[in-house]
Amino acid sequence: QHLFNSSAMFTTAYPATTVALDYLVVGGGGAGGYDYGGGGGAGGFRTSYGVPGTPSLTLYEGSTYTVAVGSGGSAAPNANSAGGSGTDSSIGIIFAAGGGGGGSQCSAIGSDGGSGGGGSKTSAGGIGNIPNQSPVQGYNGGSGVAAGSLNCASGGGGGSAGVGACGTSACGGNGGGGTVSCITGSPVPYAGGGGGGAHSTKTQGTATGGGGAGGGNPGTANTGGGGGGGNNTGPGSTGAGGTGIVVLRIATGSKPASFAVAPGTNSITTTGSCTVATFTVSGTLTL
Repeated sequence: QHLFNSSAMFTTAYPATTVALDYLVVGGGGAGGYDYGGGGGAGGFRTSYGVPGTPSLTLYEGSTYTVAVGSGGSAAPNANSAGGSGTDSSIGIIFAAGGGGGGSQCSAIGSDGGSGGGGSKTSAGGIGNIPNQSPVQGYNGGSGVAAGSLNCASGGGGGSAGVGACGTSACGGNGGGGTVSCITGSPVPYAGGGGGGAHSTKTQGTATGGGGAGGGNPGTANTGGGGGGGNNTGPGSTGAGGTGIVVLRIATGSKPASFAVAPGTNSITTTGSCTVATFTVSGTLTL
């Protein structure tokens, strides 16, 4: 704190030089629900790369920043518990929320999140884009259906490109679509919702963008994909959510000499005239 009792100049410790970076920030995906479980919602998807009107991230040269990579939600342990929600990813002022967990047989409503988890039985899916962001970071999960024990099916988890489909008496709802980004120099799909689970004699919901298909398939690591909802086969049939990711891109000619990432699990690469820092685990960025 600083107390002034007369006019004076206040100089901050921030250096004058700013650094502009394009970003991709994806939260951890939600897990699928247990026993006719809803698909997990994808982690929130936020990017400035290739999105007209979305400004890049401004940081200060000579500073070190904390980078958080969200964890995927934990698989539901039993029918009384919904799938776990993912956790947030962040860098500076940019946050992407974790995806909502899918509903389970006795805890049936999908959870809210970056994208909403799918609902089980006749329950609604969770709400996506929570907290509210523009452009939206994700969409709602689909609702489930219950038409006798053999015809129960759950909704798919919401994805970054669309809502999760509702379950039907014939199949689990498909997960909401993911989004392809080329920020690393290659096209990679991120933040797809998990497929909804259904009775083992029925068709399980499908998934794209790193989401896990229904029947308990996990979301893909470092895509923020939602986990697939479980069928009726009990323990082990529920998919965990995929971990999130943070990617930062800067013109190599504008890169500070001190540019570095930690720990060593994270990486710095080049693509064309740009340098790309990829965080697959939480760490720090030094500029």
